[in-house]
Amino acid sequence: MSKRPTPKKRREKSRGRTQQSIYEAKQIKRLIGKQKSPFAVIAEPKNKANKALKGVTRIKA
Repeated sequence: MSKRPTPKKRREKSRGRTQQSIYEAKQIKRLIGKQKSPFAVIAEPKNKANKALKGVTRIKA
């Protein structure tokens, strides 16, 4: 007489919620990493003063 197979753990039909939470955790980790990067800071335009002067068309006294 052969041995009975070992009982396997029952897996739920849908693992959607677990997969979603894992995906969200990865995305949050990725975005936080991007924020902490030294390249994340928005660079200030180099010729800011010149452009401001060009925008002035009239000087009021």
